[in-house]
Amino acid sequence: MNTEYLLTIGDAADRLRVHRSYVYKLIYAGVLPQPIKLGRAARFKASELDEAICALSTEHAQ
Repeated sequence: MNTEYLLTIGDAADRLRVHRSYVYKLIYAGVLPQPIKLGRAARFKASELDEAICALSTEHAQ
């Protein structure tokens, strides 16, 4: 069984070491993937967030 972890906006902010409001700005700018909406809650797939972070770090390194 494949277990996909879901992360909150706060978890994403912690991983990126930024404020939650900046995570929303990154989503709006298309830098981060759209979160999954579960009722009123928003969650990121951990694998998608990790891919976006890797893409950011390779862009920044160039």
